[in-house]
Amino acid sequence: MRIITTRTFLVLAVAALTACAGATESGPEEPSVPVVQTTAGEIEGAWTDETEQVSVFRGVAFAQPPLGDLRWRPPAPVDPWDGTRMATEFGPACWQGRNADDSPYARGELPRSEDCLTLNVWSAAEAPDERRPVMVWFHGGGHTAGVGSATVFDGTAMARKGVVMVTANYRLGPFGFLAHPALTAESEHESSGNYGILDHIATLAWVRDNIAAFGGDPGNVTIFGQSAGSWSVCVLQASPLARGLFHKAIGHSGGCFGAPRLHLTKTGGMATDRSGHDAGIAVATELGAEGDGPEAAAAMRAAGPEAVMDAQRAARGGSGVVVDGWVMPTLADEIFAAGEQNDVPVILGSMSDEGRTLYAGMAEPPRDEFVAGLRNQYGDRTDALVAAYAAELDTSTKIAGQAISTDRSFTWQMRAWARAIGDSNDVYLYFFSHAPPVFRLYVPDRPELDFAGGRRGAGAYHSGDLAYAFANVGLVGIDWNDRDRELSDQMSQYWVNFATTGNPNGEGLPPWPSYDRDTEGAIEFGADATAAVNAVRKAKLDLFDRSYQAGTSN
Repeated sequence: MRIITTRTFLVLAVAALTACAGATESGPEEPSVPVVQTTAGEIEGAWTDETEQVSVFRGVAFAQPPLGDLRWRPPAPVDPWDGTRMATEFGPACWQGRNADDSPYARGELPRSEDCLTLNVWSAAEAPDERRPVMVWFHGGGHTAGVGSATVFDGTAMARKGVVMVTANYRLGPFGFLAHPALTAESEHESSGNYGILDHIATLAWVRDNIAAFGGDPGNVTIFGQSAGSWSVCVLQASPLARGLFHKAIGHSGGCFGAPRLHLTKTGGMATDRSGHDAGIAVATELGAEGDGPEAAAAMRAAGPEAVMDAQRAARGGSGVVVDGWVMPTLADEIFAAGEQNDVPVILGSMSDEGRTLYAGMAEPPRDEFVAGLRNQYGDRTDALVAAYAAELDTSTKIAGQAISTDRSFTWQMRAWARAIGDSNDVYLYFFSHAPPVFRLYVPDRPELDFAGGRRGAGAYHSGDLAYAFANVGLVGIDWNDRDRELSDQMSQYWVNFATTGNPNGEGLPPWPSYDRDTEGAIEFGADATAAVNAVRKAKLDLFDRSYQAGTSN
């Protein structure tokens, strides 16, 4: 199958006119290339393989490069162009640090640039009027790293399953999430920070305006993401700016509930304690940009990207979503409690062993020291925690610490998200406990760097579900087995079904119950089978409720 594009249509029209005129000779056949007319201009993509069934358009700009005066501003629309632009190469990653080569999250020597606001589209539609469901992916990486063009996110297999797949970059770290009084003062919305979230919203606006040309349905868009990408999905469900831009949501291992977010509260023009402004002021100070007026903003924008990254590291400032009164009017907990979120069907879930790789560097103190640390943090709940995690603690304090962090930071978050939506038949919870081989996400052409040699000793680790959700088992990593391939077919088909109808269930798949507070039904992607379960780790998760309800990080 192929898209009938502007150029293909014109070739067919000329051939038809020639035939009507009685011509007996024909010239050489024009090579088939996928070409699409976007609102800004025509782009030419490529076929993913020689079968010419799936077209891919790489490195498509969805906003102007956020350079110079556009740094730390909302994304600006792309300027129109004449002629045809090539969309055959992925755009560079947004500015970020580099993980060590021995990390499963290593990204290698990625090309990096501030000119990075691009997206990629895969489609197997034969004509623009097919109106296939659309899936838009936001990558993880702590809002400080990652890229939408990682091989594990290749959209070919999902396009063959019937969706139009979009992956996108967004500004990261201090470029995507830096708030500062000088930036707030120049904003018509009295807001700064959250530029990475605004990039997501610009991506969705581009999809609304252009995806029909690729055979997609702008009225049936599913957003999904993992880790920080899932935090983004959570924020987008809470944000009034994203209303109407998506119609379903999937969150893998990351939510925006409970833990306090930075606020942009001000007194007399100065940021108060624990505000997003404080973090930005620390970065600006490292850059030598003092004050809260236009001069400070100009000095910050004059700094090179390397200097900004160095300043952020030196300031030890966080890079995260802020409650700015515009993108995020208040905390997500409060938005959902008031029923003011974007009310769409959701799939939510996590891995059983998120912390094995994510917290691989966690210390392993003696047992008495570990328990004393728990008591300092959890007070009268410590004995219950020690009892709940007795098996892990008997193995080692490091394993216990990783297990507690896994449930507190991920399993609890996804349950909290499901509970926040309330009783609905449109919420589906999953728990992924099958241990995949450990593979590198971003270095597909360096098999000698496969983390842990493809072994499964890390359990169901953070990011281990990505190849399954994209039906890319075998495209990355090594040591896949029959259960991996079966689970990849199941998970990706659940996702496609959900994107199509809002319900993941379908022919040939194990039944997936919708979530309700009484039974807390879910689907478990287990080592031997995929099956419905109830109340996943409920007794453990209940131990963390009070910490989050108290509005503290404890």
